[in-house]
Amino acid sequence: MDTNLKNELENYSNKTSKKKYFFIVLILLLLIGAGYYYFVNNQSKKEQVVSFNTKKVTRGDLSVVVSATGTINPTNSVEIGVEVSGTIKEIFVDFNDEVKVGQLLATLDTRKLQSEVDGQTAALAIANANLKESEVNLRNKKSVYDRTLKMYNSSGGKYPSINELDSTRFAYEAALSSLEAAKAKVEQSSFNLNTAKQNLDKAYVRSSINGIVLNRAVEVGQTLAASMNAPKLFTLAKDLTQMDLIVSIDESDVADIKKDLDVTFSVDAYPNRTFKGKIKQVRLNPITVNGVVTYETVVGFSNEELLLRPGMTATAQIITKQSIDKLIIPNSALRFKPKVQVEQKANTMNLVQGPRRPMGESQARDNSKREFSPIFILENNQPKRVMVKVLETDGKSTTVESKDLKVDDEVIMSQKSDNAK
Repeated sequence: MDTNLKNELENYSNKTSKKKYFFIVLILLLLIGAGYYYFVNNQSKKEQVVSFNTKKVTRGDLSVVVSATGTINPTNSVEIGVEVSGTIKEIFVDFNDEVKVGQLLATLDTRKLQSEVDGQTAALAIANANLKESEVNLRNKKSVYDRTLKMYNSSGGKYPSINELDSTRFAYEAALSSLEAAKAKVEQSSFNLNTAKQNLDKAYVRSSINGIVLNRAVEVGQTLAASMNAPKLFTLAKDLTQMDLIVSIDESDVADIKKDLDVTFSVDAYPNRTFKGKIKQVRLNPITVNGVVTYETVVGFSNEELLLRPGMTATAQIITKQSIDKLIIPNSALRFKPKVQVEQKANTMNLVQGPRRPMGESQARDNSKREFSPIFILENNQPKRVMVKVLETDGKSTTVESKDLKVDDEVIMSQKSDNAK
């Protein structure tokens, strides 16, 4: 009896616990459902406010510019050196002096060189004297040989003997060879004298061009040793009214750099002034520095006022392309694509993409407008898709052509969405 009562009490307790857990779970589900209903109902009462960042289409000119830096150089500069060794005796020009072709710039001490000239002059005189002696000796030997031969022929070969005749003939031939050697000696001495005179003349350093002295690298009393290389004395620049700007063009831009393109540039010495020039040469030789490949480009310009000096660093702007009187839009307009709500996609599909077309018609349309790009303009507070042909860009703005786009149209660059009740 007690055992049955105990079992009944345990069964009742288990049933009560299960009901209790069931009601707790049911209450939790009701709370979650109520929260979800409130959230969805509250969201449905909100509407999305979309604002667009726009810019008006303009018409004008646009230039594509490549920037580069370089150094100003004379059109022609010459380093004046000396081919003979010696000590600087006099200097007749200084920095910035104008010089003419053949003008004396400096002289070396010529005493040693003059001694060489005198020595070679004496050697030539000796050679000439030896030549005259050889000529006299030749005449003597020839006379003896002729008499001996005549006597030999007259006596029928009996007198003098054949040995004596051969001796006179050999002596004559030796005298003839001595004369040839004496002539060669005279010629050699003459060449040596000319070389000594040329060396003496090289001691007088003269200008090879009409120009200006950019650099003077020597002082009076300085000793020069011309062994393997000629010592540099002066640097002369030819006509600083016409100069060159040599700029380095990156390999990614060099394809657009052509001869006769217009160039504007500025220097730090005149920050508020712009100078103009034209490209005269694009060099094919590549220059690689730290893995970066550049090509030297020569820009010619007029320097009539002599404001610009050799060695100045210049920043150049090279106009590679120009679009004249074209529609201009910001580059961000080409990247913009509108974002719409999920529930509005069906209503705005024909606005953004237009009506559906059969596959064949759509494919033909895409093929016919490959060179066109889509942009969006704001019309009645809604984005409208317009196809434009992209022409040129300077990195910030782009020139385009389109029958559906006109000046003062509001081109959409970006959009922003806000939620409000």
